[in-house]
Amino acid sequence: MEDIDRQRALAYFERLGKERVRLYTAIDCDRYLGDWQVRELADQWLDAKNAEDRPRQLGWPLLRRLLSNRRS
Repeated sequence: MEDIDRQRALAYFERLGKERVRLYTAIDCDRYLGDWQVRELADQWLDAKNAEDRPRQLGWPLLRRLLSNRRS
């Protein structure tokens, strides 16, 4: 896959959003997104998006716990 094709695919994933890309890869990636290279790129993109979301989810309970301990 050429770099320009990769950039276009990543921009397309951004426009679609995480939920729709996950749905398309689960149903029929070849039909909706493209060949196996695009499937691998979509899997990598989804992993990166999940990693971006994970620290935020873990950070808030810790912050709440620290603040509640300070107030007590």
